[in-house]
Amino acid sequence: MVRVTEESPAFRYPAARERVRDDAADCDALDQFVKDAGRSPGKELQVSREESVPSPIAERMGAKVAVVRRAVRRIDDRPVSVETSYYPTDLASGTELESDEDIRRGTIKLLADNGHVQVGYRDEVVPHILDEHEARDLTAAKGTAAVCVVRTAWSRDRVLRVTTTVTPIGGDVVLCYDIGEPAPAGA
Repeated sequence: MVRVTEESPAFRYPAARERVRDDAADCDALDQFVKDAGRSPGKELQVSREESVPSPIAERMGAKVAVVRRAVRRIDDRPVSVETSYYPTDLASGTELESDEDIRRGTIKLLADNGHVQVGYRDEVVPHILDEHEARDLTAAKGTAAVCVVRTAWSRDRVLRVTTTVTPIGGDVVLCYDIGEPAPAGA
């Protein structure tokens, strides 16, 4: 196992900075953060419609049927996380969310452009053990200790999506949560 310290070359993901961006972005927020760090982002994407999502997801989302976007995220061509986002079908149907193509402007901006502006989210960070599919996608051993972040994002009216992000412990990603105004340079 790799020990991640302040001096490690691990990618530090500013997870609390997710928002609708006003700029004309040509990639999603995570990819932009990776690029800003001088690294190379990548992803393998699969999209499906699930008629019965797992009950913890359905309870958060308020729906049992969803469009599911599952991505193996890469940094410098190395798999670092499995990100699975569930969107209620009434929001996703007829949009780019149903396409297995990457959404360059990001899904948060896509939803905002369709009248569903994300105004908040909750992250639940829980211990996790990689199953055989996650282990294969992350080139790790089944049963490897991981962290799972369950993000429930909402507009003023409803839940827009539930995303689970699974990252092996000791990998190359450090989740950073800065609360309040941006830190001064060098912090």
